[in-house]
Amino acid sequence: MFPRHAAIITAAGSSQRFNLSSGSNRKKEFMTLGSSSVLASSIKPFLGAPNLAAVVVTYRKGELEATRNLLSDIDFDITFVQGGAKRQQSVFNALKYLYDHKKDLDIEYVSIHDGARPFVTQELITACLQTAQELGGSCPCIRVTDTLVKVDEAGLLCGRLSREGVCTVQTPQTFRFPDIYNAHLKADPGKAYTDDTEIFMDAGGKVGFVQGDAGNRKITYASDLTEGR
Repeated sequence: MFPRHAAIITAAGSSQRFNLSSGSNRKKEFMTLGSSSVLASSIKPFLGAPNLAAVVVTYRKGELEATRNLLSDIDFDITFVQGGAKRQQSVFNALKYLYDHKKDLDIEYVSIHDGARPFVTQELITACLQTAQELGGSCPCIRVTDTLVKVDEAGLLCGRLSREGVCTVQTPQTFRFPDIYNAHLKADPGKAYTDDTEIFMDAGGKVGFVQGDAGNRKITYASDLTEGR
């Protein structure tokens, strides 16, 4: 039987790189993608996963109503949690909500996904949940195939790096709950964590490899909206 689980969708960022490339001041999660928004498209594939108990969306301070209105057509009781100055704080705020309501929700796993990654598939979500059941944590990864080089301060190539075992990571990153919440509690406040797998592993957790999807890209620049999946 599929475990009860929750999804955290992060949408509290500033979209600085997107705005610089587009000349706008609108959050990338709020942009239109087909007949929906980037944020709604990032959430909808989770709704088809069995035993989904909760969806928590983080929002930027002052943007609650705009975020809520953007998702008004989704037939699911979404919870909105104000994010922090950094992604790590936003995720922690959402995890704390789940922890504070753990008796009612009774979830065993939680998936953490970028609100600006709208091409995620239900198959990838399911694969991450299955691997997390085996190991405690999971992350979709794509093995690096391009040559990796080092560049010095003068802008000159100065060496090669081995690509053996090197991958790029995606979301959703899925973890046993409340293990990921406890890992965040133990996180080093002086460390600049790159994602939740690093926090989980620092606390002693194991994260399994899931084959990522090249189409599951994150909207970072304006051009990402016009490219196909």
